Amino acid sequence: MNSTYEQIKELERQLQSYPNGYISRKVINGKERFYLQWTENGKLKSKYIKSDEVDKIRGMVEERRQIEHRLRELKSSPEGKELYNQKRKEVRNMHSITGTLMSEDRPIAKIKDGEITESVEQLLPFYLKRTGNVEGWLASRAIDAHRTNARLLKRALRLRSKDDVSTVLAVNAATITDTYWFRPDGSEVTYGDIRFRENYFDKLALRGDPDSFSQRPSRTPELTNTGSFEKCWRLIDGKWWMYKSGNDAELFSELFISKLSEALGFPTAHYELDSRYIRSKDFTDGASVNFEQMRSLVDDDEDYGHCFDVLYAMSPDLARQYLVLIYMDSICCNMDRHTENFGFLRDTKTGEVLSLAPNYDNNIALISRGYPSEVSRKNDGLIRFFEEFLAENEAAHEMYRNMKLPTITEDMIDKCMAEIPIEVNRDFIRAFILNGQTRVREIIDTDEIVSEDEDVSTGLWL
Repeated sequence: MNSTYEQIKELERQLQSYPNGYISRKVINGKERFYLQWTENGKLKSKYIKSDEVDKIRGMVEERRQIEHRLRELKSSPEGKELYNQKRKEVRNMHSITGTLMSEDRPIAKIKDGEITESVEQLLPFYLKRTGNVEGWLASRAIDAHRTNARLLKRALRLRSKDDVSTVLAVNAATITDTYWFRPDGSEVTYGDIRFRENYFDKLALRGDPDSFSQRPSRTPELTNTGSFEKCWRLIDGKWWMYKSGNDAELFSELFISKLSEALGFPTAHYELDSRYIRSKDFTDGASVNFEQMRSLVDDDEDYGHCFDVLYAMSPDLARQYLVLIYMDSICCNMDRHTENFGFLRDTKTGEVLSLAPNYDNNIALISRGYPSEVSRKNDGLIRFFEEFLAENEAAHEMYRNMKLPTITEDMIDKCMAEIPIEVNRDFIRAFILNGQTRVREIIDTDEIVSEDEDVSTGLWL
């Protein structure tokens, strides 16, 4: 087998027959037990390993690591890089991406045919710093093509090429929440020329307004307004606000968690009701800081442990802020925390990471998908994920124990609910939140985390 391509394909085929993950050792009731643990669809999975199979599985895990190491070597070889570049050119679909990546009016990278040739490294978006994939970075800034109103928007704007890269380049890849943009080779436009100062297509993006088709095409921030829900940006008294649609349960959940976070003193995006929609103020204040999604550092790996470790390596303060975020997610049952709905804020001048972004995007939490069947939270799956995380990460567990987290009270919950004019089962929500807090705090306060719901004979959760 001579060609690098054939070797890569063969090694990728071999990987399918090896277990993915790592072996974890636990002592339960004085007995040593071993588990194979891995992340699947962003969730930590665990399978019990019989004592007579531990050495075999350990050997297979090590063999997998050796295969993965060999794959990385092949892919970083001249032949492997050539194959990678060919694949990128196919993805690029002949886009001519040559020009300058800018931050405001400061050049931060030269790009030729989709490749970074020189850069101010400390100012690069982290995704580009980590991968160098210009096309991937551009595509990640595009409006979700699966949204119905996104298709209508592109048609109203007369966009001939509707792929993600062409979509963002139609507005120089500019967004409301950061200062990055792309200046094509030969252009002399400035940041003042490409910044958004109006949005005539907000109604089309939010609710598919047919009258918007009568508008002449103009620059709109909707082409780089990411996310799966129908939404839009509106400029009100010089400030940008994000408007989002949703049913009553989704609107209530988002509003309640925002208000509860504010009452606790936790960093949170500010949400309000406006007629049939919910709105939140741009927390970058017109890109006075740059917002970047966690995806820029970890792709779509939303595993608590992995995200914590990456943030801790950057700064213990960032890791501590992340613990506050998943503390609230666990208590308020946010089932949809992924790497595109949390992130961090960077200084636009120096590139320094200032903090995590405030808590936002909680519309798939609490009662948004109906009232959970059990108010006691004893068998709560999300709290179990929290427990697994702390069982595997002593640094996070110790950090929690040293944090002085404020207490959620009945009165606090009632005041938050009273401010929201949406009819809900308030007794259920009050009990659900308080029971969640009790369970989470028990996990934090315990010296040794052992779940009583684990069937050690199968490694399955009951």
